[in-house]
This record gives sequence, structure tokens and C-alpha cells, in this order.
Amino acid sequence: MRLKSMTSDNPYNSPQHSDRGASLSLLTWTISAVFGSAFLGGAIGLGLGAALGSFAPGYYRSVFSNGDSPNFDPVAVGIGQGLTQGVVFGAVVGLILVAMFYWFRSRSQAHS
Repeated sequence: MRLKSMTSDNPYNSPQHSDRGASLSLLTWTISAVFGSAFLGGAIGLGLGAALGSFAPGYYRSVFSNGDSPNFDPVAVGIGQGLTQGVVFGAVVGLILVAMFYWFRSRSQAHS
């Protein structure tokens, strides 16, 4: 006589839930939010820096000590400055958004 498995037919066993898929998608969303914000910030910063270097080249010439050099390219400096500052600013904004999301999520789970 063969005995049945107690785990497959026992209605009193609690169901096994796996939050692995949910936590993986949440981690993917978190990484995407931070990198997406950094990318968007970098793109905006690149555009603003290039525009500032093109339309107001005297700004970068006055900010940097070698701005009066004939080899100084204010557009290239504007692109570099705008890109790096935009990426950092976008990443910080993304981290703040993720922190606010997790804070809100923890508060809503505590009340439910």
C-alpha cells in the first residue's frame, strides 16, 4: 500500500508564497528609476551646457583660469560640465524619488 504525500493533499498546510518575483521587479524598478533619472538629467544638462557655451561663451571663459587661451572651447567645456552635473543631479533626484517611494510603501503597509 502506498501512502500519499501529506504536503500535496493536506488542506491545513499554509500555502508557500514566494516574494522573489515581486522583490526582483521592485529592484528592477529601483535601478531603472535611478539610472533613468540620471540619463534624463545628463541629457538636459548636456543641452543646457552646450547652449550656454554657444550663446554665452564669456561665462565659461570667465569661470576657468585658462578661458582666454586660444585653444579654449567653451562649447566643449559646456557639454562636459552640463553632462557631468546633470548626471549627478539626476541620480540624486532618482535616489530621492526611490527613497520617497519606499517610505510611502512602508507607511502604507504599516497601516494595512
